Amino acid sequence: MGAGGEFQTRGPMGRTAAYYLHAASLALATGVGLFLVGGTRGPEPWAGLAIALVVYLAASWMLASPKPGRKRRDDSLPESEAAGGELPPVTEPAVASSVSSETDGSADEVDYLRALRHELRTPLNAVLGFSDVLLSGIDGEINSSQREDLEIIRASGIRLRVLLDSALDMTQLADGELRLDVDRVDVRDLVNRAVVEATQLWSNKRSASCTLPDEECVAQADEGRLRRSILVLADFLATSHRDADIVVALAPSNGHFAIEVTAESSGRPTLETLPTTAEVLAAEDVSKIRQWPVAVTSELIGRHGGSLYHGSAPSRFLIRFPAGGAS
Repeated sequence: MGAGGEFQTRGPMGRTAAYYLHAASLALATGVGLFLVGGTRGPEPWAGLAIALVVYLAASWMLASPKPGRKRRDDSLPESEAAGGELPPVTEPAVASSVSSETDGSADEVDYLRALRHELRTPLNAVLGFSDVLLSGIDGEINSSQREDLEIIRASGIRLRVLLDSALDMTQLADGELRLDVDRVDVRDLVNRAVVEATQLWSNKRSASCTLPDEECVAQADEGRLRRSILVLADFLATSHRDADIVVALAPSNGHFAIEVTAESSGRPTLETLPTTAEVLAAEDVSKIRQWPVAVTSELIGRHGGSLYHGSAPSRFLIRFPAGGAS
């Protein structure tokens, strides 16, 4: 505990986070080991793997959740300073030292979050990879019940990865520390991969169709975050409109790319307004809090120099960003 009853982000909290990380990795490794040793035909290895995934999900969520009492930059500065105004001169040496310490701590925390993302995704990628191996039949034939169980495991892994990455991004957005990993991206391939992953996310119980242009669509963008944005929006519509067909369409338009995600035959609005991360973090309404992946997606698209819109009749999202990509 720090002064005023606030939790510190370093020291004991760092050790607690490390304990959570080790516990999650150990549980997941144990579950995967039991699963691979026991085979796929008996109930015991499936039960062990399911328990391991639950423990891993719980530990990952505790790691990714914003720490209580932690101040965001836009909340801790006056409005003029948060908008980019100059900070008042600091005359007290003690205050200057405190500001320097906070800056160093912020940089350490960003590095910690990047390392945390890597450490958590490594075993998670193993779960997804071995699920694909078993589903492909390389290690032997599987029956329909086993295939359905494996598809659920893979879907849970994809959802966990989306939630983990979105939670870490929300933490960095709140602190103003998020940086895009921009590279040359084939947007057609990106959209197609997002649609395939959406079908896997829904355990192949429903699918999304994809409409792509014939001409080449290339942009400078963060491929992983942009693909995840499409997946989040498609899943949000699929959850809100369970009987609607999900359609993803890409079209170039006047130096921009437009990606529309639509719930066909659904006139019921999905959202009244697009939430922001600040609103979600400050919200007490559960329905508002559940919109946090969309809030992160909206800000990520804004970082690409684009905008996210939504509408009804049918319910849909529209991502529009410049062909030149993020600045």
